[in-house]
Amino acid sequence: MYLSGSDGLPGIVLYDYRPGRGGENPIEFLSGFKGLLHCDGYSAYGRIEDVVLVCCLAHCRRKFYEDVPTGRRKKLKLLDINSEEELKEPSSGMSDDNGLLPAEKGVAFCNRLFFLERCYKELPAEERKQKRQEKEPEIWNEFWSWLGSLNPTGGSKLEKAVNYAFNHKETLMNYLLDGRCEISNNAAERRAKSYATARKNFLFHDTVDGANASAIVMSLIETATANNLNIYQYLYTLLLYMPDYKNEPAGIKQLMPWSEFIKENCSGITDTEKILPENRGDLPI
Repeated sequence: MYLSGSDGLPGIVLYDYRPGRGGENPIEFLSGFKGLLHCDGYSAYGRIEDVVLVCCLAHCRRKFYEDVPTGRRKKLKLLDINSEEELKEPSSGMSDDNGLLPAEKGVAFCNRLFFLERCYKELPAEERKQKRQEKEPEIWNEFWSWLGSLNPTGGSKLEKAVNYAFNHKETLMNYLLDGRCEISNNAAERRAKSYATARKNFLFHDTVDGANASAIVMSLIETATANNLNIYQYLYTLLLYMPDYKNEPAGIKQLMPWSEFIKENCSGITDTEKILPENRGDLPI
């Protein structure tokens, strides 16, 4: 799954079916792309040329969270830049708190950064970058210093968390390079959840064509959502016009979720029963 970033351009969400999880899939899809690539720690992304990897802090935090005993997890809050609940700023100096387990301290460090990112998320890119530089490098320096002081048991979950963080040290901090970057790829994770929820209804794909068709439909739905469209109205409009314009590039352009025609006709609530092929009119091309 791929989606555009928070750069002020129209949102795009694309589901791409592949028969396996091989590294050649994202490498092939992203061939020719140059720029900042938000991702998890999957090694294949590191083999893509001409990109700057921006690794996800949520995945790093998860490694520490998994080492927290089940009974103590209930007390933890996993902050996100889109958290609906207004939460207090996590306390500094967590690394010296003897009442916390090392894994809990790791989660706390990540939460401090997520809290600040939530405060900055509505700022213009340049101002966001400036705000980050005022406080966040200091937290990162404290985090790496604390991490280096640990001596986790070999093969433990804590050791895996520590190694994961150190192995992605540079890419975890690359979001600081550009104010358009996010600290995590949770935006993509949320789109994965919507697909997983739908899959409970159809259980499995019977054919490759069916899997590809589902990927197309989910791409249309999630991209419509990303552009604040009435999803039903957008799908209805596509079915209304596509039979006559599917071979017309100018027509396809007018049916993109960000076109003025679509925004005008699919952003609110419309009585679709009154819009039929015989009275729909022509696309403005």
